Amino acid sequence: MSNGALSELRNKALMKKTLVLMLPIIMQQLISMGINFFDNIMIGHLGEIQISAVSQSNQFYSLVFYLGMGIGSGAIVMTSQFWGSKDLDSLKQTTSLALKLSFFIYLAFTLLALFIPGGILTVFSNDPDVIKAGIPYIRYIGVTFIMAGLASTSSYILRSVNSVRVPLIGSTVSFFLNIFFNWVFIFGKLGAPEMGIVGAGVGTLIARSFEFLFIFGHLILADKRINLRFPDLFRSQSAEIRKNFIHYSIPLVVSDTSLGVSLALVAVVLGHNGKEVTAAASIVNTVVQMLSILNMSISGAAAVVIGNTIGEGDVVRAKKEGNAYVMIALLLGLVLIIPLLLLEGPYLSLYSVSDYTRSIAHDCIIVNCFFLPMQMIAFMTSKGILRGGGDTAFLLKWDTILIWVVSLPLGALASFVWHLPPFWIYFLLRLEYPSKGLVCLIRFLSGKWINVIRIETSETSGPA
Repeated sequence: MSNGALSELRNKALMKKTLVLMLPIIMQQLISMGINFFDNIMIGHLGEIQISAVSQSNQFYSLVFYLGMGIGSGAIVMTSQFWGSKDLDSLKQTTSLALKLSFFIYLAFTLLALFIPGGILTVFSNDPDVIKAGIPYIRYIGVTFIMAGLASTSSYILRSVNSVRVPLIGSTVSFFLNIFFNWVFIFGKLGAPEMGIVGAGVGTLIARSFEFLFIFGHLILADKRINLRFPDLFRSQSAEIRKNFIHYSIPLVVSDTSLGVSLALVAVVLGHNGKEVTAAASIVNTVVQMLSILNMSISGAAAVVIGNTIGEGDVVRAKKEGNAYVMIALLLGLVLIIPLLLLEGPYLSLYSVSDYTRSIAHDCIIVNCFFLPMQMIAFMTSKGILRGGGDTAFLLKWDTILIWVVSLPLGALASFVWHLPPFWIYFLLRLEYPSKGLVCLIRFLSGKWINVIRIETSETSGPA
C-alpha cells in the first residue's frame, strides 16, 4: 500500500481537489460549533436554569443533526458516482428523493418539538424549572428543523458535484445573523423586546431561514450542474433509483442516527459517575470535537473524490486514492498526538476545577492520544473511502456491532456493575473508534468495498 500511497500523495490534482472540498466543510463545521458556542456565552448571562434549558434542548437537536448527516452522506454515495459517470438523470432523481425524505422526517421532528416539548425535555432533565424554561426555546428551534434539514441535504448534494461555494456562503452569513439577532432579542437591543432564552430561539429561526432560502433556493432555482427545479420535487422516481437508494443510502441514515443516540447514552453513563467525571469529559470533549471536525472534513472530501472516480469507471485509480487517504489519516493521527500532549497543561489551566477533575481530564486525553491514529483511520475509511465506494451495508453492520455490542455495553458495565475507575470507563466507551479503524482498514485492504452504481434505465447526458 505504501508505494501507491506515496505516489498519490504527490498527485497535485488529487491534493488540490481534496483541499477544495475539505476547507469549506471545515468552515461549515466550525461555524456550526460557533453558533452553539456563542449561544451558550450569551445565554450564560441569564443564569444556570437558562443555560441548562438550552443545553438539554440542544441534546434533542443533536439527534436531528446526526439524522441529517445520515441523509446527506447517504445521498452522496449515489450522487457522487452519478456525477462521475455523467448520469444526470439519475443524479436529479436521487437528489429529489433525498430532499423529499428529509422533508418528511424533519416534519415529524418538528411536530414533536411543537406539540410535546415538555415530554422531550423530560427525557434529558428531571428539573421542572429547566423543563419550563426550555419549552418555548425548543418550540422555536423545532420550527427550524425542516429548513435546517433541507439546507443540510442540499449542501451535501452540492458538494458531491464539487459545488462548495454556495453552502459555505450560506452557512457563514447564517452564523453572523445568528449572533446578531441573538444579541438583539436576548438582551432587547435596537428597540426590540428583551426576550431572554426565547430570543435565542428567535435568532436561530431567522438565521436558519436565511440559510435555507440561500442554499435550497440556489439548488432549485439557479444550480446548473444538477439542474433540479421545483416541479422535479413532485415527480416520482424510477423503481431502480428507489431500490438503490434503499440499498446504498438508507443504511447510512440508520447508522448516523444510531451514532447520535449512542452519544447521548454515553453522556448518561458518564453523568452517573459524579460531577467531576462529567466535568472532565466535557472539558476533553471540546478537544475531541475539534479533532472530529478535521476528521469529518477530510473524510467527507474523500467520499466525494472516491465516489466521483468510481463513477468515472476508474476503479484502479480509486484504490490508489484510497491508499493515499489512509496514509494521510495515519500521518495526521501520529502528528496530532504532539500538540495534544504539549498543549494539555495550558488548556486544562483555563478551567477552575479541582485537582481530581484535572487528573481525570488528563487520563481522558491520554486515552485519546493512544487511540488517535486508529481513530483517524476509522473516520477516513468509514466516513470517507468505504462510503464513497458504496459499502454501506458493511458499515451499518459494524457500526451496530461496535457501538451497541462492544463499547457502550462495556462502558455501562464498567460504570454500573464493575465500578471501575473513570479512566477505564472512558477507555471502554471510546473503544469503538480504534476497533472500527481496524475493521474498516481490513475491509479496505480486501478491495471488496467498491460498488459501481449504474442505473440502466436512466438516460445519461454530459454535465452542464
